[in-house]
Amino acid sequence: MMDAKLKHLEMIQAVITRMAQNSFLLKGWSITLVAAILALSANTSHSLPIFFVAALPVLMFWGLDAYFLRQERLFRKLYDNVRECAPEDITFSMNT
Repeated sequence: MMDAKLKHLEMIQAVITRMAQNSFLLKGWSITLVAAILALSANTSHSLPIFFVAALPVLMFWGLDAYFLRQERLFRKLYDNVRECAPEDITFSMNT
């Protein structure tokens, strides 16, 4: 019974790790994309349209990052719930 609980906790921990990695990668891609847009637009004098073009990916990545952080928090709560439950109550549910 205890092995089942440990396996379930390992499954949840793997999902939490994957969510944290996705969030980290999104932040890196956001910085890279905005830096590339601003570097390519350095020769132009139209700063306001370039600002909006650079702000669009920031807003998109911000929304995705918020989604991954929310999912990570939900899985952390699930981890805590599974950790506190009795070994015979393990259902291997990943429903947050």
